[in-house]
Amino acid sequence: MNKSTSKMPLVYVITIITLLVIVGASSYIASTNTEAKLNSVIGNVLPLSSLSEELLVDLINMETGLRGFEVTGEEKYLEPHYEGMTELQLDLERMNEYQKLYPRIGSVMEADLLPQIRRLQDHYSSQINLIRAGQKDLAIQRVGTGKTYMDRYRQLHTKLKTEIDIIADEAHKSALLAESRSRLIISAGSAIAVIVGLYSAFIFHRANRAEAALRKSEETYRFMAESLEVQNEEIIAQQEEQEATLEKLSLREQELEAISTYQEKLTGAKDMEAFLEASLPALLASLKLEAGMLVMKKPGETPADEPRYVVQYALGYPQRGTAVRESELHGAARRVMTEKSGFEVTREATEAERGFHYGVTYAVDRYCPLLDDRKQAVGFLLLTGYQRTPDEQKTRLSKGLLHQFELAFQVQQFNEDRRQQAAHLEQLNEQLQHEKRLIEEQNNLIGSILESTHESMMMTDAAGNILFANSKMNVGNRIGDNIGDVYKFAVNLTPQLASTYEAIQALLRGERDQLTERFHYPNGEDGQLRHFELYASKVEQKLTNEVQGYLFVFRDRTEEEKVDEMKNEFISIVSHELRTPLASVLGFIEILLHRQLPAEKQQRYMQTIYKEATRLSTLINDFLDLQRMEAGKQVYHLVPVELGGIVQEVAEQWRTKQGHEILLEMPPQEIWVRGDADRLKQIVHNLLSNAVKYSPQADRVEVTLRTEQGEALLDIQDYGLGIPEDARDKLFNKFYRVDNSDRRQIGGTGLGLAIVKEIAEAHEGTITYESVMGEGTTFTFRLPSIEMLPSGGRILIVEDDENLAKLIGDTLGKLELPVTHVRSAEEAILALDRTEGEGPRLCVVDIMLDGTKSGWDFLLELYRHPQYHRTPVIVSTALDQPQGYREKEREKFLRKPFTMEKLLQVAEHLLTHTERHPAYVFMGHDELAVASSLERNGIEIREITRRDDHIEVEPRPAERRQYPGLT
Repeated sequence: MNKSTSKMPLVYVITIITLLVIVGASSYIASTNTEAKLNSVIGNVLPLSSLSEELLVDLINMETGLRGFEVTGEEKYLEPHYEGMTELQLDLERMNEYQKLYPRIGSVMEADLLPQIRRLQDHYSSQINLIRAGQKDLAIQRVGTGKTYMDRYRQLHTKLKTEIDIIADEAHKSALLAESRSRLIISAGSAIAVIVGLYSAFIFHRANRAEAALRKSEETYRFMAESLEVQNEEIIAQQEEQEATLEKLSLREQELEAISTYQEKLTGAKDMEAFLEASLPALLASLKLEAGMLVMKKPGETPADEPRYVVQYALGYPQRGTAVRESELHGAARRVMTEKSGFEVTREATEAERGFHYGVTYAVDRYCPLLDDRKQAVGFLLLTGYQRTPDEQKTRLSKGLLHQFELAFQVQQFNEDRRQQAAHLEQLNEQLQHEKRLIEEQNNLIGSILESTHESMMMTDAAGNILFANSKMNVGNRIGDNIGDVYKFAVNLTPQLASTYEAIQALLRGERDQLTERFHYPNGEDGQLRHFELYASKVEQKLTNEVQGYLFVFRDRTEEEKVDEMKNEFISIVSHELRTPLASVLGFIEILLHRQLPAEKQQRYMQTIYKEATRLSTLINDFLDLQRMEAGKQVYHLVPVELGGIVQEVAEQWRTKQGHEILLEMPPQEIWVRGDADRLKQIVHNLLSNAVKYSPQADRVEVTLRTEQGEALLDIQDYGLGIPEDARDKLFNKFYRVDNSDRRQIGGTGLGLAIVKEIAEAHEGTITYESVMGEGTTFTFRLPSIEMLPSGGRILIVEDDENLAKLIGDTLGKLELPVTHVRSAEEAILALDRTEGEGPRLCVVDIMLDGTKSGWDFLLELYRHPQYHRTPVIVSTALDQPQGYREKEREKFLRKPFTMEKLLQVAEHLLTHTERHPAYVFMGHDELAVASSLERNGIEIREITRRDDHIEVEPRPAERRQYPGLT
């Protein structure tokens, strides 16, 4: 019994120890399993999530550096790119270890992320190579491709994060399962302990001797319970730590999303304002700051003014500041611009910054300088936060974000400069286009001038290569060829050009400064010689006298040679024509001087001398007339003449001189033209002379005068030799004579028809002919005819200026009287003579007129007219009043230019004050001078009266003089 009793405590002790071992082992296994799961979450899942974010940051750093290099082209901006590339390789190696642990991660990396990373790396490398190769524009065009690759990577990165979240969820579930298992093990151990306790109590009840051992077992159990409580507290602490880690991961994810959004805002802005509106709020959100301000340095209005600092953008501050000069910049702002490095300043918050938030007491200002590509401070960024504690990781993050902002700001600033430059370039392009149009217009003008010249012109460079040739040069497709080669080819065809070729070569070699050569060659079409004169000179640069090329001018002298030939022929003809009559004159005079001849023979010899002298005089007069006409010195007195009278007078003269019968056909009415009577007679004489001369076998010449559609036509037809067709273009040239055997016996100088043409054109007429060889020729002279209007009851305007006459007529038309306009005093006198009954109501007379007479001559005829001498007169002239002239009551003297109102006023006064005889009104008091002037103008004085400020003269009516119409 004692033995049995003594064994019970031992069994109890062993049982208690076994129970404690089981409970301890179960607790250890549960805690170890839970710890392993938590370590798996903390050691693998959390670093894996952070590693995926670091991969994204590495690629963003590479892209940021590349963007700076794309914009500026400077290698220094690639430093972040290469740093990101190095970090990327290290992070990929770490990721490779996790791929082995997590097959899901490995499949995503191998199938999606790693190929996309390689595409980005290849794109970045190709962009750097393009920029280094000078293909910056192509690289900038491909920026969009890189952004597409980056956007695709962000999508794949999201997929990777999803896989990591799945792994984290599985680890979390495993930890929860381990925790459940540990509770189950502890519960099982506790149940076993209860069973063993009951069993022990039962044993203790049965074995009193085991009481001491039982108490010891109770103490041991108490200790075990305390141990289990400690383990339970450790498990709760691990759960809280896991929840804190998950919260940190969530915050980190939010930060990364804010950073990603911020980085997206850094690109794609159209202008600086849009960039700041998008990027600065995103920067503040990423750094969790409350306010930001961008201050930029602006140059002064003039170079002497100090730079100004202007708040370009502000967000979160009570109000914006105003622009200040550089000398007014102080404190932290001056320090950041001077030191060119960032720093933080802690200060008390202002009342405006506190606002309704009374808990805000301190503000932390971070000053960040903005540098240009020359490392000069161009402004600074001020970021402000309220009640923020320092955070090393956030400080490092803010440096990176601020650096990205600085790079993006430089890029945007560069884009702004490029936009302004583009606008300036567009303006310059418009100016260039305008100048280009002006140059084109000048070139077209110069080209037109060169094309309008009669000379052939060609420009070569210093080597003799043809640069330009006008159309008259006719070089075809030889532009760009050497002029020496062109002439060498021409020399092979025409050896006469060899000397000219050598002269051109000497000019190109610099042996001559200029060149003047004459040459000729046969024309390929008709074989006639073409004569040219070549002028060539250097074209030098004004400042350096460097030879830039040569100008060649080819002047066609063929017509000049023909004229010279005609002159030589003319000299020969004139010599012959002069010698023949002179020889006759001298011969007959010699006979008359040395011989005694009967009176009848002397008379015949004297007639021959007169005839030959007249022939000689006509020849000389024709030559002198043509010279005056060609020189523009011939004076034509264009007055109304009756053409029928002129033709009839000349025809009568020829009827008595030649054996030809002159048949004259005239119209019944008069035909009036405006012309010079003497020159019109010369036309008729010359045409009749040719008709008689070149129809030696005929016995008549027909002369017909007619009118047709407002023109007067004079036809002179002969029945002689006729004119060949090939002479049509040259017949009216001076010195030209048709060359054939029938005409060699006919004298002449070839000037008659040339004179006819000059006179006809001076009268605004034409001369033409129709001819049939062997049958005869008809010459037709055309000139405009005029209508002789009456002057009775009309206003007669005597004015040679058509425009002024029309203006005067329109003005005086208000008087409701018809108007007649004549251009000469002869025409006015003729109109006056042809007027019957009522005379003109008013005369407006100019002094300087067409014709041989002046306005004074018409006035004298008017005043001598017994019927019309009371006609009022307005004298309008550009000349001063003649000596001794004074106005009369019916005669007003107006100097040009005068107003039409004044003219109308004077005309109305003269037309309404015609009751008494006209009185001449002279300003002044010299009666003798007045009387002398009137007598000099042919006006007799009846009475002269002296007034206070003028002298009145009553003229004596003059007897009417008879004067014929001018014909």
